[in-house]
Amino acid sequence: MFIGQTNKIMTKKTNRSLILPSLLALGFISVMTASFQPKKYAGDFPLPEKWKFQTGDNAAYSQPGFDDSKWKTIPVGVGWETAGYDAYDGIAWYRTKVVIPTSFKSKNSVSNALKIALGKIDDFDETYVNGKLVGRLNDWQTERLYLIPSDIIRWDQENTIAVRVDDQGGIGGMRAGPYALKNTLQLSDILTVTAKADSAKNGPSGQGISPEVLLFGFKTPVATLKGVLKVRVFNPANKKVLSEKEEAITIGNRADTTYRINAAVHEPGAYLMEASFTAPPFTDTMKYSTLYTHVPVQRTGEKLTAPSVNLTVPDATAAFPFEDIQLGGYLNERLTANLVQRLLKIDETGILEGYYNRPGKQTWVGEYPGKYLHAAVRAWRYSKNAQLKAQMDRIVDILLACQREDGYLGTYLPANYWTDWDVWAHKYNMLGLLSYYAATDYPPALETSKKMGDLLCRTFGEGEGQRNIVKSSGHVGMASTSVLEPMTELYRYTGDKKYLDFCQYIIKAYDSPNGPKIISTLTTVGKVNKTANAKAYEMMSNLTGIVKLYQLTGNKRLLDAATVAWNDVAANKLYITGTASKQEYFQEDFVLPAGNDVHMGEGCVTTTWLQFSQALYNLTGEAKYVDEIEKTIYNHLFAAENPQTGCVSYYTALQGKKPFRCSIDAHCCLASIPRGIAAIPELAFTKNTANGFNMNLYTAGKFTGKVKTKDGKEVAVACVLETKFPENGKITIQLNPQTKTEFRVALRVPAWCTNFTAVVNGKTRQGIPGKYLNLDQEWDKNSIIKVSFGLNTQVLDGGVSYPNNIAFRVGPQVLAIDQALNPQIKDLDQVTMRKPGVPAITKTALPPGWVGSQVFKTEAYYKNKPIELLLVPFADAGETDGEVRVWLPK
Repeated sequence: MFIGQTNKIMTKKTNRSLILPSLLALGFISVMTASFQPKKYAGDFPLPEKWKFQTGDNAAYSQPGFDDSKWKTIPVGVGWETAGYDAYDGIAWYRTKVVIPTSFKSKNSVSNALKIALGKIDDFDETYVNGKLVGRLNDWQTERLYLIPSDIIRWDQENTIAVRVDDQGGIGGMRAGPYALKNTLQLSDILTVTAKADSAKNGPSGQGISPEVLLFGFKTPVATLKGVLKVRVFNPANKKVLSEKEEAITIGNRADTTYRINAAVHEPGAYLMEASFTAPPFTDTMKYSTLYTHVPVQRTGEKLTAPSVNLTVPDATAAFPFEDIQLGGYLNERLTANLVQRLLKIDETGILEGYYNRPGKQTWVGEYPGKYLHAAVRAWRYSKNAQLKAQMDRIVDILLACQREDGYLGTYLPANYWTDWDVWAHKYNMLGLLSYYAATDYPPALETSKKMGDLLCRTFGEGEGQRNIVKSSGHVGMASTSVLEPMTELYRYTGDKKYLDFCQYIIKAYDSPNGPKIISTLTTVGKVNKTANAKAYEMMSNLTGIVKLYQLTGNKRLLDAATVAWNDVAANKLYITGTASKQEYFQEDFVLPAGNDVHMGEGCVTTTWLQFSQALYNLTGEAKYVDEIEKTIYNHLFAAENPQTGCVSYYTALQGKKPFRCSIDAHCCLASIPRGIAAIPELAFTKNTANGFNMNLYTAGKFTGKVKTKDGKEVAVACVLETKFPENGKITIQLNPQTKTEFRVALRVPAWCTNFTAVVNGKTRQGIPGKYLNLDQEWDKNSIIKVSFGLNTQVLDGGVSYPNNIAFRVGPQVLAIDQALNPQIKDLDQVTMRKPGVPAITKTALPPGWVGSQVFKTEAYYKNKPIELLLVPFADAGETDGEVRVWLPK
């Protein structure tokens, strides 16, 4: 069959791409994007060097009639930190006014629109001219070039330019020019390209027909445009040209102009289509390229594939297959949103273009395909969604086609190999492809992973000519050394000892000069904030690999280090919502500031903390790890992904708006949070590898699978849970073993609950919070367990970061005020608590379309006047863009 993917050849001065519909029925995808070679800035109309500036956000700031006379004036071309706002991160506005003379109308006869150049903006901007939005972009490295339609320009009069900037860390604002109006347009400013299949020309899958149709259109009114289109299709490996053509075409304003590419592809391999379009009077060239892969290996007989190497220290628990689990209720709502709103809407061009158009736009962009696959495989196994599977197959085949002969599968050019986030990209590609291989038994995925592993083994080590892995990335080498985790998996799936030896090399490299010294520091000092440079994401990525290497080797020093780290984070570094880090780093004990300005709770940290906890839980079977996993899932993990849109917040503050973003530009957490959510089914119920199974997350749902009996045999068991949890603590569990037999049902007693009881055959058992209640007995068909416990409303103290403040937790869920649900509150900082109660009320208080059914009320003061407030779980708060508060003054 054919898999097609368009390659965007683009300069750093543009970021315009059109992601086109997937052509699933034809077995390929085509996504067209354009790039242009910009002109110099000679003869432009300069914009002022100093603009009006105001922190905060207000839609009225975009309007020309707004009075900004009291605003401060700062220069553009430098970060706002340099201009006197060094302690500020968040949203701010720039405004300026210019008189545009009629004499500056466009010199281009095709279109009389102007273009505005605003340089580089950190991070996200929305730009308005006379109150009209003319452009928006979320990428701190790309220069802004937006088209201004002539009908919104006030010629020979004052025009207002307003720029809303959302900075999420580091240098903020309009940080680097140039700043000018331009009357010389380029093809990039007026022309669009889309694509579709020419089904009439398409032969059977794999028959060598490339049915591509390009459709040209205009962004701004244009009559016609004549130009020359050149197209070449060739095999980039052997340079064999399959098709080459040059043709004069006319693009019309009333009917799309199409161009068909019919290049026969018969031999397996990757094929590149390159196209360019030129048209007077424009001086730039529009370029396209599309990567096709002809895949001879059909996906037939797909099956789950287990590792071939057993663990020296086996897991105490094991996940039921995703295929055997079906969840309901609130957890299923969130799993469905993650599938439909996030994974199925993935920007396929964005996550892949850095591979077939090296170098990538960001130095770390190579992590996206692997992270996507790591999440998508789990979501597909759970949902069996056919659209997700087709998308996943497509992305796998394109990624495999981008691997170099030597095994390299990163996004850098050869001169820059192994200088920054290269090993990191290979780490995630191995994780993703090995997950895909485990779910499908697709040999090319394993072969590609082996090639990557072989390359890493050749490149890094202590031999002559080899590199030191800790010197190949930042954060004291922890980004690179975190490849430890997938290398343990590669060893397990291949049995090739050189991969295990490489893992041992990484452990030794920790203690090399300038190395992170993870093991030695944790086993002596015992504090994560004193280990390496305290970077939370990269450190916990290493720690997850360390646990898995311990299970292969039995080296207890590895487990001791990981356990010390986990205990330190859980006891001293964790927010009440189950995340960690300020500015992405571990802090001193109990220092937990929670505003947008401190960039707390990076999404990658949230997911990696969950994965680290899961690794230790699988190893030990201890309930304390599930207590933390539950806290993370029900609070910060869900809070970081908007269930209505699928957008993700990089940092999810407890005090402020959730800065949800849908674009992958400069946003690694957009790929991390879906991985955490997709793992939930394998955490809800687990097999006890010695006897029976563990009930971890109390959710409506069911599972089927074989469990060990007391005498070591296996019996098939079906289990159904009926509950409205987390709304209440009443659960009915129905067990249906295939035959009457004895095994253990271990019920987790949440650390936060009260009065945990389980009734079986009229006998009541009491549970101890933070432990498992083990029910060891014979079970027959239709056995019933009645579980009940109190959700236990807790009033939490704000600690050293929020003295004289409180927060509420009901069951596992932290509550929050959402300003959108309390429109009478104009300033949440003027709210203080009156009484500590938070009784639940009917969900009719929630707006239509709200995801989540829980709402509570409490009594408070607003500007010293008594009021009633609505609170919702922090995970749900902010989904309609409301301001959020978790910590509330007493």
